[in-house]
Amino acid sequence: MSELSAVKSALDQIGAMEHITDAALISRGGMFVVGSTPAETHRETFSAMCAIILGAGQTVTTDMRDRMERVKIMMGDKDLILIGTGPKYLLAVTADRHADEGRLDQEARALTNRIGNML
Repeated sequence: MSELSAVKSALDQIGAMEHITDAALISRGGMFVVGSTPAETHRETFSAMCAIILGAGQTVTTDMRDRMERVKIMMGDKDLILIGTGPKYLLAVTADRHADEGRLDQEARALTNRIGNML
């Protein structure tokens, strides 16, 4: 299995979780890598904004001398959850309000380990 297909497989596993609608791996520079983004968005804009939002959250967290776990944007019917997956990438997940965030964190850590070993 190629490196990218192994990462894609891990993203597919996250995307198959109950209540998850999209899961994408995005570079911290804002480039889409692999996965799915919400159909109503422009993939490039969505990816760039996710990277900017996560970066802003990390800056505030550093200033407050704390550690950020994730950024969650609560919209009307769904949430956007951004999780850092190492120094180069982030995971962007859209889900409804019933998503199991504990399991999502576990899957994100597993993805981080795969990425760290491959990309």
